[in-house]
Amino acid sequence: MTNKEKFNNLISREKANSVSINRDRIKNRARLRESQDIALKVLSKLDELNWSQRKLASELKVSPQQVSKIIKGKENLTLETVVKLQQVLDIPILASFYENKIQAFSFDEFLKSDISQQIENISSGISFYKKEFIKGFNVEPKMVSVKEYRYQMAS
Repeated sequence: MTNKEKFNNLISREKANSVSINRDRIKNRARLRESQDIALKVLSKLDELNWSQRKLASELKVSPQQVSKIIKGKENLTLETVVKLQQVLDIPILASFYENKIQAFSFDEFLKSDISQQIENISSGISFYKKEFIKGFNVEPKMVSVKEYRYQMAS
């Protein structure tokens, strides 16, 4: 048998669908990234709570296999599953989670709080909202600068 015949025996006679597989992968890239981010949040919270995947499955009322899929970060999560995760683990996943938390820091709450504490915070340079943000989200708020871009329409 010649080298050419050996080579031809090695390669597949079927058409490769690599192009379509790559198109699908690129199309789903953003969804996969989000799914992986959610998986990392869930894993971090499970570590923090000292929970097993089995415990999370029982709290969510789903199978351990479903939790395993979520943890792998390749599952296309339903809205129902995302809401359950937020409620059970108290972690932000949807934008509405932040909106609901931010509404809790209303001006009315500020007025109801102890005025001497407010004055102490003001004199020490600590913002009431910053303090409440840290308490609510367990993270320090970040300052973000946005560059201004000027676009010109083509004529």
